[in-house]
Amino acid sequence: MSAHILFENLCCELGLDAFPADRVTLTGADPVYPMPFRIGEAAAAVLALQGVMLDSLRVQQGMAPQQITVDYHSAAASTYAVAFQRQNGHNWQYNDPDYPTTDFYRTGDSRWIFLHGGYPKLRDGILDILNVPNNSSCIADAVMTWNAEYLESTLADAGLCGAVVRTFEEWQAHPQGRVVCAEPLIRLTKVSDSAPRSRLYGTEQTLQCLRVLDFTHVIAGPTATRGLAQMGADVLHISSPHRPRILPFDVDTNHGKRNAYLDLSVLADQQTAARLVSDGDVFVQSYRPEALGRYGLSVPEMVQLNPHLIAVNLNCYGHTGPWKNRPGFEQLAQTCTGMAMAQGENQRPQLGPTYPNDYLTGYLATLGVLMALERQSREGGAWQVDVSLCRTATWLQQQGLVDGWQKATGSDEEWIAACMATETGPFGELHYFNTALRLEKTPLRFTTPAMPLGAHLPEWLSR
Repeated sequence: MSAHILFENLCCELGLDAFPADRVTLTGADPVYPMPFRIGEAAAAVLALQGVMLDSLRVQQGMAPQQITVDYHSAAASTYAVAFQRQNGHNWQYNDPDYPTTDFYRTGDSRWIFLHGGYPKLRDGILDILNVPNNSSCIADAVMTWNAEYLESTLADAGLCGAVVRTFEEWQAHPQGRVVCAEPLIRLTKVSDSAPRSRLYGTEQTLQCLRVLDFTHVIAGPTATRGLAQMGADVLHISSPHRPRILPFDVDTNHGKRNAYLDLSVLADQQTAARLVSDGDVFVQSYRPEALGRYGLSVPEMVQLNPHLIAVNLNCYGHTGPWKNRPGFEQLAQTCTGMAMAQGENQRPQLGPTYPNDYLTGYLATLGVLMALERQSREGGAWQVDVSLCRTATWLQQQGLVDGWQKATGSDEEWIAACMATETGPFGELHYFNTALRLEKTPLRFTTPAMPLGAHLPEWLSR
């Protein structure tokens, strides 16, 4: 498959072939990293379509169109953006810690399962079910006494994280896999009627008129709102003061955002959240559906507060089907959909060297917001945008595999030099990956440095 065909097919799949893409330039080729998937081509296609849709909003207001450029090498590197972050000249790369509860293990029926205990609650829950101490040998011995799918379902029933390793063919035949394969890559749904909404887009940063309420956590959701902040939106990130965090990811995805704490178990903070929804434009969340619904933040309730709201939902396993409410992460999406088996050798599964499903799903969510803004300008209404890690992983594999991927060595500094930026703020001097999307007239940039969580009050800036 030629890279441009992937871009053209994506335009058709999303119904965007009516928008002019003749100003898009795509360069480079996969493989960039030793991965069998078209990571660079897929990321470049989604980022380029972000540029197309962003430009369409400008052109609607009589502004001149602009050239849009994406390099496949840089786009692939963007799916590992956190690795390029430097604090005061020092490497701040996040490496998965040596957690025995976060790894592949062989089961008693000669299959593999990936356990994810990357947070204390998840770790302790897995150890309780296996009845072992936090030791890899003990965990391996215990897992060998289980049937793979029974352990998978036992963990899910307990609200914990684990996934059986499947081939892509097994995923396509699985009940959840069949549902996910039938889902659109971006589901865009009109959820209420209201008059068309016109917005005054900016000449330098297009989305400076937009207020985005960000209820997300590592990595896909914060990446989506990071992209909107680069386009000029006022992004207010809300987090709990009690939730465990991974600092490098928090910092890398918080450029250009304001950060406030809310404790939704407190009535006053629930009321504050409702006011923010009422006065905002976009709401993005990456928790399980019922998690925020308990606090009056379900989509139907929020649309009652704001008839022009664009509500974005990101999850792991898809928004329909028997697994829709299961918690999940990038590693689990790679595991259950076939990516880990295709990446592995000698029948041992292996995770890829970047986080493609997290970053690509975030890019797709940003694109979904731009699509909803365009539809809202013509049709009015409130809109819901749904994307998921497993749908992204399925789409990646549907593009076919890359020849010669084992010989790829990874990104080169010259590929990302033009993508890097430097800022000074509370974390000192940060050198970070900005974006692989190059826009001729409105280059993507952040207006404020990354700030600590809870550094701001939960309120909107004045318009």
